[in-house]
Amino acid sequence: MENLDFAHAAPDPKTVSPRPTAIRYGLIWGGVGVLSTLIGFLTNTDPSLPSTATGLKWAYGLIGFGVAIWCVFMAIKHHRDNELGGYISLGRGMGMGTLVGLVAGAVTGIYMLLHTLVINPGWADDMKAALMEQYAEAGLAEEQAEQAIQFASFAFNPAFMVVGGLINGVFLGFVIGLIVGAIMKRDAPK
Repeated sequence: MENLDFAHAAPDPKTVSPRPTAIRYGLIWGGVGVLSTLIGFLTNTDPSLPSTATGLKWAYGLIGFGVAIWCVFMAIKHHRDNELGGYISLGRGMGMGTLVGLVAGAVTGIYMLLHTLVINPGWADDMKAALMEQYAEAGLAEEQAEQAIQFASFAFNPAFMVVGGLINGVFLGFVIGLIVGAIMKRDAPK
């Protein structure tokens, strides 16, 4: 007769891929980021523009951060409870958070490339004009303001935005995965 303790033994984590779960929740996180960017563009409240009110920038940021935390939490919870038999290590949780962030960063980075080249090709010019206005209000000479904008113009490059989106997604996913993974960690009995 089979021992009941081993009837529900946790699967070996090496045999269970985290990729499908990471892709699912990374797409949700990235999709909300895309939707947020579209809403900002269509309502003229783009949080990346200096002219947008600080309260709106905070609202966009808090919603984005909340979605990121929720997606990483749900990915780790689903992976632990539904795929790993109720157990997960801290390292596996960090890895899941990082993978979710990588997918989200790829989605938002690719969308930003599309957004700045096709949907809103004047985004970089709008950004530069808003910065020039902000520098003028701060009392910077026009020559100094132009030098500052020229120095920062690499950040308006679409390729930089893709790489930046990936790096931000991976970093944020790693940090959230570290914190959530530490909270949700449950070691399998030996």
